[in-house]
Amino acid sequence: MSRILSEIKYSLLQFARNRGSMLFILGFPMLLFLVIGFMYSTQGGPMTLYYADNDGSSASAAFVQALNIPGAVETVDGSGSNLSQMLKDGKIAAYVVIPTGFSATTQGSGPASRVAIYYDENQASSGTLINVVEQVAEHKNIQLSGASEKIVVVPQKTATSSMSMLEFSFPGILGIGIMTTAISLTVGVNAKNRARGVFRKLATTPISRIEWNLAKIATQAIVTLIAIAIALVAAVLVFGMHPHIDVLVIVLMVFGTIAFVGLGMIMAAFLKNEDTAASAASMLTFPLMFLSGAFFPVDNMPEAFQAIAAASPLTYVNAGLRDLMISGNTSDGLVNLAIVAVIAAVLFAVGVLLVKWKEA
Repeated sequence: MSRILSEIKYSLLQFARNRGSMLFILGFPMLLFLVIGFMYSTQGGPMTLYYADNDGSSASAAFVQALNIPGAVETVDGSGSNLSQMLKDGKIAAYVVIPTGFSATTQGSGPASRVAIYYDENQASSGTLINVVEQVAEHKNIQLSGASEKIVVVPQKTATSSMSMLEFSFPGILGIGIMTTAISLTVGVNAKNRARGVFRKLATTPISRIEWNLAKIATQAIVTLIAIAIALVAAVLVFGMHPHIDVLVIVLMVFGTIAFVGLGMIMAAFLKNEDTAASAASMLTFPLMFLSGAFFPVDNMPEAFQAIAAASPLTYVNAGLRDLMISGNTSDGLVNLAIVAVIAAVLFAVGVLLVKWKEA
């Protein structure tokens, strides 16, 4: 234990001496969150209104077309999607259902059509979207013969997770911070140690490979938790968020760190050139930032990208943090935590086996 503690102390001092690297690694999650946060808080462009056309007629198509307001509202066909679940998950603000028989109503041969709009009252755009649908329906009623109300808009409030895009992205940003910190430091340190012959010298010391790697994981976990704490302060002070933090969240972060340290060890085992280590780490981490459900749901990706996401440890770290910190879904959070723990054990074991000090 004393050897592990000594190595942790040495690694932290070495990390602190590199001021540029320390500032970037500790500040990266906070900077990324601030950029994404301000982008979401100031974003413009048209609001999106999903719809399900159960009538499939020219009259219903014309109604949908009337809902399109250039620069303000853009309609999206939700056929084949579980719009109800998307609304509950906070992925959309509202959706409209046009009933069967809508065409007959507009031709005067059928009863009044009840156009339902399901909405999340916690999303600011939902009220505007309801008004748009009601205005279009009123205009259509005026066009129809007779003064009776043929198209009735029925707003339906739906219980949702009340998760905004910023809240959805925040756990993903923390996951990205864990990944980049663990992989970048591990690949960089291991490549440097190999190039400078440090591993061959370590082989002659009492410390074992497992002890040395455990010390590195502890160091990475400390650095990662500091970086995450800085990002959490920004979330509270700048955007007024109050994500839930408990023991399970910290355990998930630690296992996530172990998983990415192991992945970094595996990469470093095949990187013989110190100069290419940083580039190789970026080539892996950069695509995973966008393919692991950090900024938008994995279910909305093309199938090929979903396959990549399913193989990425970051996907389960992000999902687990989102379950435990934002939505309060502890059961799913525990499932993701278990998956990350298994991945961490496998990657760490493989990484230790691949790092041969005497052959370095």
